[in-house]
Amino acid sequence: MAVTVGHDAIHANVSHLPPGQAAGYTTGTPDIRWTSADWDAHRGAVRICQDTGSDHAADVLDVERYAATNADAAAWAPRAQAAFTAVTRAGQRQPAVYTSASNVTPLVNALIAQNIRSGVHLWVANWNLTDAQAVAEVQNAAGPFPIVGIQWHSGPYYDTNVFSATWLARVSAAAPPPAGGPHTHLTKAGDTVTRLAASRGYTDPAEWLALQARLGADTRKLGSGPLPAGIEWLSISP
Repeated sequence: MAVTVGHDAIHANVSHLPPGQAAGYTTGTPDIRWTSADWDAHRGAVRICQDTGSDHAADVLDVERYAATNADAAAWAPRAQAAFTAVTRAGQRQPAVYTSASNVTPLVNALIAQNIRSGVHLWVANWNLTDAQAVAEVQNAAGPFPIVGIQWHSGPYYDTNVFSATWLARVSAAAPPPAGGPHTHLTKAGDTVTRLAASRGYTDPAEWLALQARLGADTRKLGSGPLPAGIEWLSISP
């Protein structure tokens, strides 16, 4: 499974975010909640609801102290899935819950108690892991509540994460193939997602992967690279 490194920050620290995949907050106090300008500057950023679950169109609910509870997550998840299905917000990802490693079992138990037995993804904070261990956690994820993100490092301005590229790319409002397309291409040995995205004018590889998912490409085969030759990718124009 391909993974993508990403960083999350509150509004007050957005200016410190490095390039690439980002994550921010749709709710919270003004120093936490991202502005329209923040979202515009970070297209495809993961959207986190930081209150008790008022934003059903967010990608993630934040379960931790001063945010949502496990019970809130059990109420939010089916509503978020319904919003995803109804395309309440174009680009919404399937619902995930952010929580600490120590709370995973209580969270899952709370979901099951509400007859939610699958379909909710997990973004787990575990600062005791190395970068390689975090990647392995996401790549080896399985089961009814798969891990799609690991937050493995917390810094002064932003946290560092590893995300499932497939989860990032699978968004609501999948567009139909364009007239006369999509156009098929094959990777060359040594290609990377970043290089292929840049060749089509995308500065954010996650947005290019999202396009691949919408056009019907197998994003599981498109890792961050280097890639072998002969993997199919698609485009709107030749």
